[in-house]
Amino acid sequence: MYGGICWSSISNGRCKELLSQAVTQQECCASNAAAATAYSEDDLDSGALFFWRVLGGGVPCRPCRESCAEVRCEEGKKCVVRKGRPRCVCSPECKAPRGGGPVCGTDGRSYRSLCRLKKRACKKGSHELAVAYNGHCQSSCARVRCGQGRSCLLDQNLSPHCVRCARRCPQASHQVAGVRPVCGADGNTYKSACHLRLAACRAGRAIPVAYKGHCKESADCTTIRCREGQTCLTEMGSGHPRCVTCTYRCPRKRERNREHNRDRDRDRDPSTSLLCASNNITYPSWCHIVKDACVTGFVLETRHAGPCNAYDAPFYVEENNNSTSYGVDLADQVTKIKDIGLTRKLRIRRSLT
Repeated sequence: MYGGICWSSISNGRCKELLSQAVTQQECCASNAAAATAYSEDDLDSGALFFWRVLGGGVPCRPCRESCAEVRCEEGKKCVVRKGRPRCVCSPECKAPRGGGPVCGTDGRSYRSLCRLKKRACKKGSHELAVAYNGHCQSSCARVRCGQGRSCLLDQNLSPHCVRCARRCPQASHQVAGVRPVCGADGNTYKSACHLRLAACRAGRAIPVAYKGHCKESADCTTIRCREGQTCLTEMGSGHPRCVTCTYRCPRKRERNREHNRDRDRDRDPSTSLLCASNNITYPSWCHIVKDACVTGFVLETRHAGPCNAYDAPFYVEENNNSTSYGVDLADQVTKIKDIGLTRKLRIRRSLT
């Protein structure tokens, strides 16, 4: 074997991320135009590599380049020399359009400018983060101006989004794949998921899919089948079933000061707002509401943005997931569900006779 080792990055004169072995310095540095590419002269065996990379803090190496000459950075980044070495840093095109100012991102965060949003997208490596609409993020559609043929729609988190609504949906047919009826959480049967989304656009608010197929008055979690990865939850009061994805990993948030939250303008940035759920518990996010619902087995909805009651309503505590933490008496709810099921059976028997 000949040559040395080519590395994809260097930190404090040490390398750990291997690109290729048995190459010359010229081959390594010529074939990789990244700013952080580095080279070490000795081609080490597997044992020596393990020692240096895992136990020795990295293999001693030298950067291929000490200036930005011939360094190619990916789109939205530029090369700068820092601490004697070239680096590709985020530098997106920030030509603000006429009337530029704050924008609301598709992540629900408010940004001072389009440039700030683009820089965050670059640093996060997110190609999905874009402008949802101009202006600060809002907690309703009242002050949202979408434009470009889009309409404002409230999601289950009661956060507005600018979406492009379908003008028409394919007709239901056995020959058309994917066009099958679904039962909406509003109790209505729709010809397809597309028809449900179209109805949501017209209503200005998201309509979750309860389950596949036609809505049935007698349906419950024992009679419907959710798709793989979903869990059936029971709606409080009605006893109707709803299929929900319960594999949520919610980000931990620091405990918030209640006085600070009362004075905060929640219309500015819903991503920083607490949420009041239908069980009169205050949650840090929609994700935590769904997580709690999956623990109890009952559907929880967002009642409104902000705490349920700034003075005496309980706050969600993730470390204490038991029935006393949810603001509802689960035993009473189970009794109500059983009573609803019995009433349905009696109605069905009477209709048959």
